[in-house]
Amino acid sequence: MRAAIVRSITRISTLVEWMTILLTGALVVLVSANVVARYLLQVGLIWAEELSRLAFVWVVFFGAFVALRKRSHLAITFVTDHLPPRGRSAVRVGVILLTLAFLGVVVWGGTRLVLQTVRFGRVTPMLGISAAWGYLGVPVAAFLMFLEVLRVLLQGEDLVPDGDTTLPAPGRVADQARTE
Repeated sequence: MRAAIVRSITRISTLVEWMTILLTGALVVLVSANVVARYLLQVGLIWAEELSRLAFVWVVFFGAFVALRKRSHLAITFVTDHLPPRGRSAVRVGVILLTLAFLGVVVWGGTRLVLQTVRFGRVTPMLGISAAWGYLGVPVAAFLMFLEVLRVLLQGEDLVPDGDTTLPAPGRVADQARTE
């Protein structure tokens, strides 16, 4: 069962990465076309501006998921680096549980916002589509991040990668400064 969950999450992750790449490409094309139209042709493509705004929201939140998946978010590990292994393990589990709780709240709140927007019937001015499409990226990406953190928990991994080998270890900065 656990292996099937992990495989499913991995497939979804790959799909989201490709969607993020395609959306980013579409965003570049839309914004570029709008700039060319506005400054060379003296005509703004208002629909392109609105569509690029919607695409940008999805790219940002999907990008946050991809960054989580690749462990690219900023992590400050000074305190945990100095803990004994047992303490590190306790902090790891605590961080994962707090992250799951936070993402659960974001999914819940984002879903409520989307449903409320649909209920009020709010539409975008130029495209005439539901404004909920712009908000939907928040709960969808938060749910994907929730699944990824759950996968990390099930596989016994860590949300924070091991120390960056390009930087000196803690305490060595002063030693290096004295020897130079």
